[in-house]
Amino acid sequence: MTLYIDHEVCLREPCCPAAEVCSTKALVYDSRENKLFFNVDLCNGCGQCVQKCAYNALALFETADELTAFLTKITKARETFASKFISLLGLKERP
Repeated sequence: MTLYIDHEVCLREPCCPAAEVCSTKALVYDSRENKLFFNVDLCNGCGQCVQKCAYNALALFETADELTAFLTKITKARETFASKFISLLGLKERP
């Protein structure tokens, strides 16, 4: 079991509802780093954190292969969006 945290989407709130609902403390907010951290060894796979995140910044995966496939899709989607957005603005992409 592994948890993907999209740190670009996460608001990094000290009172993160997703971390607060985690009964095993597998998901915790670190105030020094100002972000969430996940400990796979503590996770029971309940998915409560994913359901509680109001910003859809979390995704739970059974295997590393599932996470890799997800990250590939996310990367392609972001590249496509960026390319289309640049094109709409009439700008040129950097090499």
